[in-house]
Amino acid sequence: MHKLIALVLLIVGLASIGAIRGGAAGGDDHFDPQSSSRQQSPRGVTGAAPLRIVALGDSDATGEGDPMRLGWVGRYARLLRARLGLQVTVTNLARNGQTSSQLVADVRSDPTTRRAVKKAQIVLFGTGGADLNAGDARIEAGKCKAEGCWAGDLRAFGRNLDTTVALVRKLRGSNATVMRAITLPNVVPGAEDVVPPFATRSIGVYQTKTLRQLICAAMAKHRGRCVDVLRAFNGPAGTQNAYKKGLLDKVHCCYPNAKGQQLMAELVFKTGLKPLR
Repeated sequence: MHKLIALVLLIVGLASIGAIRGGAAGGDDHFDPQSSSRQQSPRGVTGAAPLRIVALGDSDATGEGDPMRLGWVGRYARLLRARLGLQVTVTNLARNGQTSSQLVADVRSDPTTRRAVKKAQIVLFGTGGADLNAGDARIEAGKCKAEGCWAGDLRAFGRNLDTTVALVRKLRGSNATVMRAITLPNVVPGAEDVVPPFATRSIGVYQTKTLRQLICAAMAKHRGRCVDVLRAFNGPAGTQNAYKKGLLDKVHCCYPNAKGQQLMAELVFKTGLKPLR
Protein backbone atom coordinates (compact mmCIF):
# COMPACT_ATOMS: atom_id res chain seq x y z
CA MET A 1 0.00 0.00 0.00
CA HIS A 2 1.10 3.58 -0.02
CA LYS A 3 1.54 6.74 1.96
CA LEU A 4 -2.13 7.40 2.66
CA ILE A 5 -1.97 4.33 4.88
CA ALA A 6 1.04 5.71 6.74
CA LEU A 7 -0.84 8.96 7.33
CA VAL A 8 -3.79 7.13 8.83
CA LEU A 9 -1.50 5.03 10.99
CA LEU A 10 -0.33 8.23 12.72
CA ILE A 11 -3.85 8.40 14.15
CA VAL A 12 -4.55 4.72 14.81
CA GLY A 13 -1.03 3.34 15.09
CA LEU A 14 -1.13 2.44 18.78
CA ALA A 15 -4.31 0.44 18.37
CA SER A 16 -3.05 -1.38 15.29
CA ILE A 17 0.28 -2.25 16.89
CA GLY A 18 -1.52 -3.70 19.89
CA ALA A 19 -3.79 -5.73 17.62
CA ILE A 20 -0.87 -7.17 15.69
CA ARG A 21 1.07 -8.13 18.79
CA GLY A 22 -1.98 -9.58 20.47
CA GLY A 23 -2.93 -11.61 17.38
CA ALA A 24 0.47 -13.06 16.53
CA ALA A 25 0.58 -16.84 16.52
CA GLY A 26 3.36 -19.39 16.58
CA GLY A 27 3.89 -22.59 14.63
CA ASP A 28 5.68 -23.64 11.50
CA ASP A 29 3.87 -21.09 9.34
CA HIS A 30 4.59 -18.04 11.51
CA PHE A 31 7.25 -15.61 10.36
CA ASP A 32 8.21 -11.97 10.64
CA PRO A 33 7.39 -10.31 7.30
CA GLN A 34 10.15 -7.77 7.87
CA SER A 35 12.85 -10.46 7.93
CA SER A 36 14.83 -10.98 4.73
CA SER A 37 15.24 -14.70 5.36
CA ARG A 38 11.74 -15.94 6.11
CA GLN A 39 11.37 -19.70 5.75
CA GLN A 40 8.44 -22.01 6.38
CA SER A 41 9.01 -25.59 7.48
CA PRO A 42 8.12 -28.05 4.72
CA ARG A 43 5.27 -30.47 5.34
CA GLY A 44 3.39 -32.77 3.05
CA VAL A 45 4.52 -35.72 0.98
CA THR A 46 7.42 -37.37 2.77
CA GLY A 47 10.52 -37.79 0.65
CA ALA A 48 9.48 -35.34 -2.10
CA ALA A 49 11.77 -32.41 -2.83
CA PRO A 50 10.07 -29.25 -1.52
CA LEU A 51 8.88 -26.58 -3.88
CA ARG A 52 10.65 -23.28 -3.27
CA ILE A 53 8.48 -20.17 -3.19
CA VAL A 54 9.97 -16.68 -3.36
CA ALA A 55 7.85 -13.56 -2.81
CA LEU A 56 8.93 -10.14 -4.07
CA GLY A 57 7.45 -6.69 -3.61
CA ASP A 58 6.41 -4.16 -0.99
CA SER A 59 3.91 -4.27 1.90
CA ASP A 60 1.39 -5.75 -0.52
CA ALA A 61 3.27 -9.03 -0.01
CA THR A 62 4.70 -8.83 3.51
CA GLY A 63 1.52 -9.79 5.37
CA GLU A 64 0.60 -6.34 6.67
CA GLY A 65 -2.91 -6.41 8.11
CA ASP A 66 -2.85 -10.12 8.95
CA PRO A 67 -2.79 -10.69 12.74
CA MET A 68 -0.99 -13.99 12.14
CA ARG A 69 1.58 -12.20 9.95
CA LEU A 70 1.24 -14.93 7.34
CA GLY A 71 -0.29 -12.78 4.65
CA TRP A 72 -1.52 -14.21 1.38
CA VAL A 73 1.94 -15.59 0.62
CA GLY A 74 2.10 -17.75 3.75
CA ARG A 75 -1.53 -18.72 3.44
CA TYR A 76 -0.98 -19.78 -0.17
CA ALA A 77 1.83 -22.05 0.99
CA ARG A 78 -0.53 -23.57 3.55
CA LEU A 79 -3.06 -24.32 0.82
CA LEU A 80 -0.42 -26.10 -1.26
CA ARG A 81 0.39 -28.27 1.75
CA ALA A 82 -3.13 -28.93 2.95
CA ARG A 83 -4.90 -29.47 -0.36
CA LEU A 84 -2.19 -30.89 -2.59
CA GLY A 85 0.04 -32.54 0.01
CA LEU A 86 3.08 -30.67 -1.25
CA GLN A 87 6.19 -29.78 0.66
CA VAL A 88 7.02 -26.11 0.26
CA THR A 89 9.51 -23.60 1.63
CA VAL A 90 8.88 -19.86 1.52
CA THR A 91 11.44 -17.08 1.28
CA ASN A 92 9.60 -13.78 1.47
CA LEU A 93 11.89 -11.00 0.29
CA ALA A 94 9.17 -8.34 0.11
CA ARG A 95 9.87 -5.18 2.12
CA ASN A 96 7.52 -2.50 3.33
CA GLY A 97 8.06 0.66 1.29
CA GLN A 98 10.12 -0.99 -1.45
CA THR A 99 9.47 0.73 -4.77
CA SER A 100 9.56 -0.99 -8.13
CA SER A 101 12.87 0.72 -8.95
CA GLN A 102 14.39 -0.75 -5.79
CA LEU A 103 12.91 -4.14 -6.60
CA VAL A 104 14.33 -4.24 -10.10
CA ALA A 105 17.73 -3.23 -8.70
CA ASP A 106 17.61 -6.12 -6.22
CA VAL A 107 16.67 -8.66 -8.87
CA ARG A 108 19.37 -7.31 -11.15
CA SER A 109 22.27 -7.17 -8.70
CA ASP A 110 21.52 -8.31 -5.13
CA PRO A 111 23.19 -11.71 -4.58
CA THR A 112 20.66 -12.92 -2.00
CA THR A 113 17.68 -12.05 -4.18
CA ARG A 114 19.20 -13.51 -7.32
CA ARG A 115 20.22 -16.72 -5.56
CA ALA A 116 16.71 -17.19 -4.13
CA VAL A 117 15.00 -16.53 -7.46
CA LYS A 118 17.29 -18.94 -9.30
CA LYS A 119 16.20 -21.75 -6.96
CA ALA A 120 12.48 -20.91 -6.84
CA GLN A 121 9.91 -22.91 -8.76
CA ILE A 122 7.20 -20.41 -7.72
CA VAL A 123 7.76 -16.63 -7.77
CA LEU A 124 5.05 -14.37 -6.33
CA PHE A 125 4.75 -10.60 -6.79
CA GLY A 126 2.85 -8.14 -4.59
CA THR A 127 3.96 -4.67 -5.56
CA GLY A 128 2.76 -1.23 -6.65
CA GLY A 129 1.52 0.51 -3.53
CA ALA A 130 4.88 2.00 -2.58
CA ASP A 131 5.19 3.59 -6.02
CA LEU A 132 2.22 5.83 -5.21
CA ASN A 133 3.95 7.55 -2.29
CA ALA A 134 5.74 10.20 -4.34
CA GLY A 135 2.47 11.25 -5.97
CA ASP A 136 0.83 11.46 -2.57
CA ALA A 137 3.56 13.86 -1.46
CA ARG A 138 3.19 16.00 -4.59
CA ILE A 139 -0.58 16.39 -4.30
CA GLU A 140 -0.31 17.21 -0.58
CA ALA A 141 2.24 19.90 -1.41
CA GLY A 142 -0.04 21.36 -4.08
CA LYS A 143 2.45 20.64 -6.86
CA CYS A 144 0.00 18.79 -9.10
CA LYS A 145 -3.66 17.99 -9.61
CA ALA A 146 -5.74 14.81 -9.71
CA GLU A 147 -4.50 11.83 -11.71
CA GLY A 148 -1.52 13.77 -13.05
CA CYS A 149 0.15 13.45 -9.66
CA TRP A 150 0.68 9.72 -10.22
CA ALA A 151 0.71 9.30 -14.00
CA GLY A 152 4.49 9.45 -14.44
CA ASP A 153 5.17 7.18 -11.47
CA LEU A 154 2.69 4.61 -12.75
CA ARG A 155 4.34 4.58 -16.17
CA ALA A 156 7.70 4.04 -14.49
CA PHE A 157 6.20 1.26 -12.39
CA GLY A 158 5.03 -0.51 -15.51
CA ARG A 159 8.48 -0.37 -17.05
CA ASN A 160 10.16 -1.50 -13.83
CA LEU A 161 7.81 -4.42 -13.29
CA ASP A 162 8.21 -5.57 -16.88
CA THR A 163 11.98 -5.50 -16.43
CA THR A 164 11.75 -7.30 -13.09
CA VAL A 165 9.63 -10.13 -14.43
CA ALA A 166 11.90 -10.46 -17.46
CA LEU A 167 14.92 -10.73 -15.16
CA VAL A 168 13.20 -13.39 -13.07
CA ARG A 169 12.44 -15.33 -16.23
CA LYS A 170 16.08 -15.01 -17.31
CA LEU A 171 17.40 -16.14 -13.93
CA ARG A 172 15.19 -19.20 -14.09
CA GLY A 173 16.40 -20.06 -17.58
CA SER A 174 14.62 -23.03 -19.13
CA ASN A 175 13.33 -24.27 -15.75
CA ALA A 176 9.55 -24.48 -15.37
CA THR A 177 8.40 -21.59 -13.20
CA VAL A 178 5.06 -20.53 -11.80
CA MET A 179 4.85 -16.72 -11.73
CA ARG A 180 1.85 -15.03 -10.14
CA ALA A 181 1.20 -11.36 -9.32
CA ILE A 182 -1.72 -9.92 -7.38
CA THR A 183 -3.46 -6.72 -8.36
CA LEU A 184 -4.29 -4.30 -5.56
CA PRO A 185 -7.66 -3.57 -3.94
CA ASN A 186 -9.19 -0.12 -3.90
CA VAL A 187 -8.93 0.80 -0.22
CA VAL A 188 -10.81 4.10 -0.48
CA PRO A 189 -14.53 3.12 -0.68
CA GLY A 190 -15.73 2.82 2.89
CA ALA A 191 -12.68 4.49 4.41
CA GLU A 192 -13.35 8.11 3.47
CA ASP A 193 -13.53 8.94 7.18
CA VAL A 194 -9.92 7.91 7.78
CA VAL A 195 -7.98 8.38 4.54
CA PRO A 196 -6.55 11.79 3.53
CA PRO A 197 -8.92 14.13 1.65
CA PHE A 198 -7.07 13.73 -1.65
CA ALA A 199 -7.79 9.99 -1.62
CA THR A 200 -11.16 10.11 -3.35
CA ARG A 201 -12.99 7.14 -4.80
CA SER A 202 -12.18 8.26 -8.33
CA ILE A 203 -8.49 8.54 -7.50
CA GLY A 204 -8.59 5.08 -5.93
CA VAL A 205 -10.23 3.63 -9.04
CA TYR A 206 -7.71 5.35 -11.32
CA GLN A 207 -4.72 4.09 -9.32
CA THR A 208 -5.85 0.49 -8.88
CA LYS A 209 -7.18 0.03 -12.40
CA THR A 210 -4.00 1.47 -13.88
CA LEU A 211 -1.88 -0.77 -11.67
CA ARG A 212 -3.97 -3.77 -12.66
CA GLN A 213 -3.49 -3.08 -16.36
CA LEU A 214 0.28 -2.73 -15.92
CA ILE A 215 0.65 -5.77 -13.66
CA CYS A 216 -1.42 -8.04 -15.89
CA ALA A 217 0.37 -6.85 -19.03
CA ALA A 218 3.80 -7.62 -17.57
CA MET A 219 2.74 -11.05 -16.39
CA ALA A 220 1.10 -12.00 -19.68
CA LYS A 221 4.15 -10.84 -21.64
CA HIS A 222 6.46 -13.12 -19.66
CA ARG A 223 4.18 -16.17 -19.36
CA GLY A 224 2.95 -15.49 -15.87
CA ARG A 225 -0.54 -14.78 -14.56
CA CYS A 226 -2.11 -11.90 -12.68
CA VAL A 227 -4.68 -12.47 -9.95
CA ASP A 228 -7.49 -9.92 -9.99
CA VAL A 229 -7.77 -8.94 -6.34
CA LEU A 230 -9.33 -5.60 -7.31
CA ARG A 231 -12.37 -7.29 -8.84
CA ALA A 232 -12.68 -9.81 -6.00
CA PHE A 233 -12.60 -7.07 -3.35
CA ASN A 234 -14.28 -4.14 -5.09
CA GLY A 235 -16.40 -5.63 -7.85
CA PRO A 236 -16.21 -5.13 -11.62
CA ALA A 237 -16.19 -1.32 -11.39
CA GLY A 238 -13.64 -1.26 -8.58
CA THR A 239 -15.92 0.81 -6.37
CA GLN A 240 -17.53 -1.64 -3.94
CA ASN A 241 -16.85 -1.30 -0.22
CA ALA A 242 -14.48 -4.12 0.74
CA TYR A 243 -14.68 -3.15 4.43
CA LYS A 244 -18.35 -4.10 4.48
CA LYS A 245 -17.36 -7.45 2.99
CA GLY A 246 -14.98 -7.94 5.91
CA LEU A 247 -11.88 -8.02 3.68
CA LEU A 248 -10.09 -4.79 4.65
CA ASP A 249 -9.16 -3.36 8.03
CA LYS A 250 -9.65 0.33 8.89
CA VAL A 251 -7.86 0.00 12.23
CA HIS A 252 -4.69 -1.23 10.57
CA CYS A 253 -5.56 0.96 7.64
CA CYS A 254 -5.85 0.05 4.96
CA TYR A 255 -4.65 -3.50 4.44
CA PRO A 256 -6.45 -6.78 3.85
CA ASN A 257 -7.20 -8.46 7.16
CA ALA A 258 -6.96 -12.20 7.81
CA LYS A 259 -10.12 -12.89 5.79
CA GLY A 260 -8.89 -10.72 2.93
CA GLN A 261 -5.44 -12.28 2.92
CA GLN A 262 -7.03 -15.74 2.88
CA LEU A 263 -9.20 -14.81 -0.10
CA MET A 264 -6.11 -13.58 -1.93
CA ALA A 265 -4.35 -16.86 -1.21
CA GLU A 266 -7.36 -18.80 -2.48
CA LEU A 267 -7.39 -16.77 -5.69
CA VAL A 268 -3.70 -17.50 -6.30
CA PHE A 269 -4.23 -21.18 -5.51
CA LYS A 270 -7.07 -21.42 -8.05
CA THR A 271 -4.68 -20.40 -10.85
CA GLY A 272 -3.04 -23.82 -10.57
CA LEU A 273 0.59 -24.77 -10.89
CA LYS A 274 1.16 -24.75 -14.63
CA PRO A 275 3.77 -25.21 -16.02
CA LEU A 276 5.00 -27.26 -13.05
CA ARG A 277 2.05 -29.66 -13.05
